[in-house]
Amino acid sequence: MLKTARKLGGLAIMLGPVCAFGSMQDKLARFSTPGPDRYADGSIVRDGECYALVWSPAGTAFAGFNADGTPVSSRDRVVLAGALAQDGKCRDAVFQIPAAEYDVLKGGEWAVCLVDTRNLAGVPTGTRNGKPVRVNRWGIISGGVNITDASSTKPRLAAGGTRSVASDGGRGATALPVRANRLSAVPPNLLPPQITAIELADGEVWLAVDGTVPYLDYTIISSETPNDFKPDYFSEVVEGDGRSEIAIGTIQSAKRRFFKVKRAE
Repeated sequence: MLKTARKLGGLAIMLGPVCAFGSMQDKLARFSTPGPDRYADGSIVRDGECYALVWSPAGTAFAGFNADGTPVSSRDRVVLAGALAQDGKCRDAVFQIPAAEYDVLKGGEWAVCLVDTRNLAGVPTGTRNGKPVRVNRWGIISGGVNITDASSTKPRLAAGGTRSVASDGGRGATALPVRANRLSAVPPNLLPPQITAIELADGEVWLAVDGTVPYLDYTIISSETPNDFKPDYFSEVVEGDGRSEIAIGTIQSAKRRFFKVKRAE
């Protein structure tokens, strides 16, 4: 019996044994990882972290994520994402793809990505409308994705896919542990943050910053001159806020007289 089924924008994520619903012409994309999958710092992925099914045109590789969860390349697609991490790996999952949507995508390259969606507290922020809420870093899983007709019990493999038995007993594409170590890109049309005020008090410098976004973290770079900015190792790192200004502080010093705000990586 199906353990979990969630429909998002016409697609569905199914966890556990397959129980197809919808049109029999729909396709099922099934995958899992043996783990342990890791973040860039080497720590094991937290339960509830995000894995995303992505697509790119035939003969190309997925170009990556913007920090807001959209694909870097306008030709690529983030088909669906879900909070699938459990016990340090992607549990056996099936994405159901409506026949009409798959017809547009057939012949392309399918892959699965681990996505680091954690906020500053280290908690995965998950997905909204089938897409990651934020992307800090990401990694692509080595191996294919099993594509199966919803009406068939025999998996048909997408490009590069090979059938295997996943470590948790599910049928998924052959995969190795993955590390989310590729930095996401800043969306190309995003304006840089603006410093609106500076306050000096008790040996500290505080900057009021406008124009931030909630899917990026921000920090200060500073300099003794207007032209030689470097990381400010005393600066706070603060999550962006799309609704109001944020405040970022650092220690006051004669060698830090000019300030800018940038994305914290």
